[in-house]
Amino acid sequence: MDNDLIDVLNEFRNLKINYDIERFKLLSLQLENILKDYQSLMETRKEIQEKYFEIMENLNKNGLKTEIDYSRWDKLRLNENSEWKFELDELTSLKYEIDGGLELLENGEIEKMIIEEEEALTGTKLRR
Repeated sequence: MDNDLIDVLNEFRNLKINYDIERFKLLSLQLENILKDYQSLMETRKEIQEKYFEIMENLNKNGLKTEIDYSRWDKLRLNENSEWKFELDELTSLKYEIDGGLELLENGEIEKMIIEEEEALTGTKLRR
């Protein structure tokens, strides 16, 4: 294989790797943002529940009898937390995988593996 073709392959590979790096950065950022949104959601939900109980107790103190079903809220919160934990674990795992792939792209490990595979397929040394 002549040097011009090797240069073209190297340039194409570099473009693809740079594209993948930016794509993985975007995915990582999107996952980071949704993880923050979940944290905000859980904090907001807790604040809403606290305000709900505060208002219900205030209504009772002011002579407006209301039923406060703490067990219903407890079950609801347990179910919500269980579902959110499952989703958070799944998203956290995906972020870990994406960040690991990004690290391999940025430190050149993926490029080395691609070059080795290309060399095996072509029988030509592609590194200079």
